[in-house]
Amino acid sequence: MTQQKANRIAVFVDAENVTNWIKHDGVRLLMEELNQYGQIIIRRAYGVWSKPNLAMHQAAINRSGFELIHCYHPVTGKNTADIQMTLDIIECAWQLPNITCFVLVTGDSDFTPVFRRLREMDKDVIGVGQHSTLSECVKTSCTRFIYTDDVINTLIGNEASPQESLTPQPLPNSQPTLTLAQANELVITHLKASPTPVDIGQIKGSLKQTAADFDEKHYGFKTFTNFLTANDAIQISKNGTTNFASLAKPAQPTETVKAVATAEAYKALLKKHNALPDNADTLKKIYKHAVALKDICPDAAQFRTALFDLCHKVDASITKTTVNKAFSYFIVMGLVHTEKAKGGVDNVRVKKITLKDFLLKSDKLVIAKLLELGKTQPLDLKAKEVKKLTLSTISKDSIKKLIGE
Repeated sequence: MTQQKANRIAVFVDAENVTNWIKHDGVRLLMEELNQYGQIIIRRAYGVWSKPNLAMHQAAINRSGFELIHCYHPVTGKNTADIQMTLDIIECAWQLPNITCFVLVTGDSDFTPVFRRLREMDKDVIGVGQHSTLSECVKTSCTRFIYTDDVINTLIGNEASPQESLTPQPLPNSQPTLTLAQANELVITHLKASPTPVDIGQIKGSLKQTAADFDEKHYGFKTFTNFLTANDAIQISKNGTTNFASLAKPAQPTETVKAVATAEAYKALLKKHNALPDNADTLKKIYKHAVALKDICPDAAQFRTALFDLCHKVDASITKTTVNKAFSYFIVMGLVHTEKAKGGVDNVRVKKITLKDFLLKSDKLVIAKLLELGKTQPLDLKAKEVKKLTLSTISKDSIKKLIGE
């Protein structure tokens, strides 16, 4: 699937006019925010970096990937940073048409014409500054305006109450234009209209156009990505450093497995788990020989060997495998036990019960196994079908009670 191109962003910071914001980690927080919006191509910060109030922040700004543009003031009291920054912004807009979004961090009202010119050039513009004449003048020319004093107040509040949870909370004393449900609905509508994954920065920009006060923090989310991933109908993919959103693929319906509900199906299942005698008549013959065996057999292996010899002598068609299976079946039925022979030697024996009881015990064992198998796979037990597997005269009503039909 072809993905839409990410926003390509240029960030320009008038450092001398936002020193308090820089001091309160504003640069790093802004980068985290913009990384959700697109790919940051240019990062420049302007100021007289030899001044102590700026020099102390050089390392932190460098860590955020900024190029520090030193603007020497030949005349005391004059700020040449804003002139240099304006020239670079316009030059960048003309020479690098692939830059789709400009972020201007400043508190200087002299930049008002720059904001307007960028909008005339069909660029997205994000303004960053304090509540001021500038912010009120340029807000309508911005795709979005981020107030630096909101960030500072939030951080100062956190510093004053370090014991409070760092979990993002809804913005205080604010009622967003959009409810959470409405915001989610707008996002889904946006994604449905796009045949390809959408840059999440574009989605947020669309929400801001609908409701200028949209902020995921209103709903308790730290980032816009968190806001999107909380919606199960949305999936996030990554292309380079940019996140894209698309509608989550609906879960494929699992193929319905038809429940086992016939005697033949029960029989096949029982044989698969070695829980059904191969032949009822042969089983009865082997049982008859087992209870009649007189040999002294100290262990089960010797008993099986002696039993096979006896059975094979009477019926050559009975194999050793058949005898071993039958003996295992007797063990499960609880018929095999050890008693003391003469001289105190252990002697393995098969308990003798009436044939009627033997067959009934066998049938109940089969039914118990079916109930056990029904816990792990589709199995629809029906007394009528189970009855076809039985060897005894057990009634359908008795079977119904056993299987809970």
